[in-house]
Amino acid sequence: MLSSYRAVIFDMDGLLFDTESIARWAWKQALKDHGYIMNDDLYMEFVGRDLTWREKLLKKIYGDSLPFESVTVQRIEIGDERELQEGLPMKPGVLDLLSRLNHLGVKIALATGTARIRAIRRLTNAGIIQYFTTIVTSEDVAEGKPAPDIFLEVSRRMNIEPVQCVVFEDSFVGIEAAFQAGMCPIMVPDIEAPSMEIRRWAYRVLDSLEDTRELLVELFGEPVQNF
Repeated sequence: MLSSYRAVIFDMDGLLFDTESIARWAWKQALKDHGYIMNDDLYMEFVGRDLTWREKLLKKIYGDSLPFESVTVQRIEIGDERELQEGLPMKPGVLDLLSRLNHLGVKIALATGTARIRAIRRLTNAGIIQYFTTIVTSEDVAEGKPAPDIFLEVSRRMNIEPVQCVVFEDSFVGIEAAFQAGMCPIMVPDIEAPSMEIRRWAYRVLDSLEDTRELLVELFGEPVQNF
């Protein structure tokens, strides 16, 4: 591999897995059961953010009396129950992309705001955990996205410079965090259409992870052979 890029870092929710429909439902239901209403516009502000930020936002809107911990526990319980019952669809192109990166000898990592135990469960159930040499969650850093902390921690653990890392993200805050970390951000939108500002930060915006074959040649300097 002749490229200067040596690693690819993936977000998880909304990028590897189609999680947002269940997550949105679980947040709405848990808040409703506690006497609060969440609309779709409010949920959109949650996308890509960690729990600390979400707590600040909800308490700013509903007041400090909002029982955030209780709401969070419930939304995890009902969300996980539904996820285990219905399954969690993997996004198109994930398996092919992971296989091709592995074939190239590229190191693969995960940087997610989801708790470690749930992230590992999802990767394991999907049969793809073996591809990830490094897993960093919001539990491992002081500030979540859009701060660059989580990506810089992945870089540190892999002992690979940030400028040698490519990042795949679906959210605005994830692209901003990768850009601030000095990495190469690739956006694959899920429920957020990219703004002009995001397009300036992103090296490329793709419709799907299925659209990465030419990008791999461009970034890693050689075609991936069929295997």
